[in-house]
Amino acid sequence: MTLQAFKLGFISLAVFTSFNMPSAALFIEQPDQDESNTLRGPSVPIQAQHHLGSTDINGHFTPVEGRPELAAFALLTTDPDHLAAARELDSKRIFDLTIYLVDEIDTVRQITDSMTAGNQTGAQVLLAQLRQRFEPNLPRDPHSPELESMLTQDQRTEYNRIINDYWLRWASAQSDAMNLNPNSDDYKVIENQLNNQLFQQDIQQAYQYSLKRYRDSLDAIYTEIQPTNEQRAQIRDIMITHIKDTRLKATIEQRQSAMLEIYNLLDDERRQKLFLYITRVAISRTG
Repeated sequence: MTLQAFKLGFISLAVFTSFNMPSAALFIEQPDQDESNTLRGPSVPIQAQHHLGSTDINGHFTPVEGRPELAAFALLTTDPDHLAAARELDSKRIFDLTIYLVDEIDTVRQITDSMTAGNQTGAQVLLAQLRQRFEPNLPRDPHSPELESMLTQDQRTEYNRIINDYWLRWASAQSDAMNLNPNSDDYKVIENQLNNQLFQQDIQQAYQYSLKRYRDSLDAIYTEIQPTNEQRAQIRDIMITHIKDTRLKATIEQRQSAMLEIYNLLDDERRQKLFLYITRVAISRTG
């Protein structure tokens, strides 16, 4: 075996660890804790649980973390099966968004390019279009149908009161009026803007679970081999095609093929740098 053949084989094998993706189990794995306490609200009567979020003395409103539907649901039930179902529901949404980002990876590239160029307006427009394609009806509370099906009629009534109250107070805090009419156009515009923010948070979480791993690996390679602008664009296109074709389920052979394609487009000096980099990565991960 020639040195060149050895290098190619070694790189294609070592890169398996660099681009290996987490399994679907990642999206439903929860921290070690008593499941009966997960998503549980304070143990107080329903009639005392009036609000989500908080408003300080200066009128500044602090929203809840994550989806408000889940927070409202957690105030109304302590059933461990229902709480587990709510966790699963949220995990499924993030998983669905992860796959959606793969299908929309060209749009993701445009968004990151816009942000890099300082074009925040352009990035926001693309994100809004991304949401429109994912949820054409633009639901304010995408988890509500499934969550409400696990509640009694009285609980459903209280659930909707909590949710509507939360959105009105959150939107009003963004307005000079401070007391918006929920049927007004101003309210609807602000509500949609806030809902876009929540969607972007979901997108960010999905990105962290999936595409960020590829982005970090490529950034590390760029730093090591210092490709030309043309090589950098070619490497990026190779990985985008790889992600679209494999949909986060690449085989060893597919990972090898992508990495060898990158290796072969480089000049000798950068091939050597890539070889040395992958060697260090492989050694560090094997102890």
